Amino acid sequence: MHPLAIALLLASAGAAQVIVDPARFGSIVKVLERQADEKPLRCEVTPIKPSLNFGFRFQAGYVVRVPMNQYSGPEHGWAMVTRITPEGGGQQPVYLGTRVRLPPIPKTKVEFEVGGGYLLGEGRYDVDWTLLDDTGRVCRGSWRVDARLGRHERQVKLAMPRDTVADFTLRGRSDRKRGSDDAAPIRLTVLLNAAPLSPLRTRLRASDRVILLGLLSSLLERVPARSVRLVVFNLDQQKTLLRQDAFTPGALDRVAQALNGTELGLVDYHVLQNPLGHVDFLASLMNLELRAEAPSDVVVILGPETRYVDKVPQAALEEPRGAAPQFFNLQFRPYFRASPSLPDSISLATAKAKGRTIVIRTPADFAKAIEQIERRGGAGK
Repeated sequence: MHPLAIALLLASAGAAQVIVDPARFGSIVKVLERQADEKPLRCEVTPIKPSLNFGFRFQAGYVVRVPMNQYSGPEHGWAMVTRITPEGGGQQPVYLGTRVRLPPIPKTKVEFEVGGGYLLGEGRYDVDWTLLDDTGRVCRGSWRVDARLGRHERQVKLAMPRDTVADFTLRGRSDRKRGSDDAAPIRLTVLLNAAPLSPLRTRLRASDRVILLGLLSSLLERVPARSVRLVVFNLDQQKTLLRQDAFTPGALDRVAQALNGTELGLVDYHVLQNPLGHVDFLASLMNLELRAEAPSDVVVILGPETRYVDKVPQAALEEPRGAAPQFFNLQFRPYFRASPSLPDSISLATAKAKGRTIVIRTPADFAKAIEQIERRGGAGK
């Protein structure tokens, strides 16, 4: 491919998997066609099997690992293009594009890992995937996806028609339900905990990022909100990765970029000097909501259980300026975390703020949590 076409392709898609129009970007289709003289890029792509998410859609995707000894220095990037073709219904292929800007790369033997995700209706799909780098090297993969309800899910009413594809923004979908809820819209803050799904791990895997993005997408779809403030944070680094007022689902690519840029193995020296700094950082996040000039009605802390169990002192939380927001901690615990555990620091801090922690394992759990958020009271008021 011509270098100019590569540059245009790298600039054409956002950091998250988004649907792109092949009529506008002809290079998208051409990238998927294998060329006789193309230069290979060493990489490994592994499909993520479809599973029913909390928006009652099948969520699937992939994880790609690339040895970084193939690069050196700054200004490198990837464009990833995915073509998803429904097997039935005479539907046309859907194209998704992703752009990843790589950080400056020193001499290294590590692998870089990144993931991509998409939403499906029930059905079978053929997936063709291509990664193209800034030098024109190519890595390819193809697989089949079979999205179907399990034996215990047969009564679930799916939110997407059969043989259809969407990105996490639900862009262009006529079946999306935002704004259709009869509950009064609320002012919402979401504090997204960018942490591994297992508290025993210190590394945020690509599959973790895809699931976190799907959780956020489902929450924003289901909760009727007149305004959303989003904060993406990490307790290990004691760092805010992204803060945005007036957040909309169309900006999910910024969240994906923040998650992809998170390297939990790198912790600032000053962070290590303060062993309880995560407690102070968590209190500061909550205090920003308690004393906000335009406070939210509800603050949702969304994400997995953390490995920290230290308490936030009551004196660390400030008095609200006016009416206090209702805090909810929606703690996602996958089935591999089925064993009971002690309350973590986020759960303890939520209780200090007179809020509720709700453990989420299934779409039914999620639906019940949404009902409590809509009532903005539950047992915490």
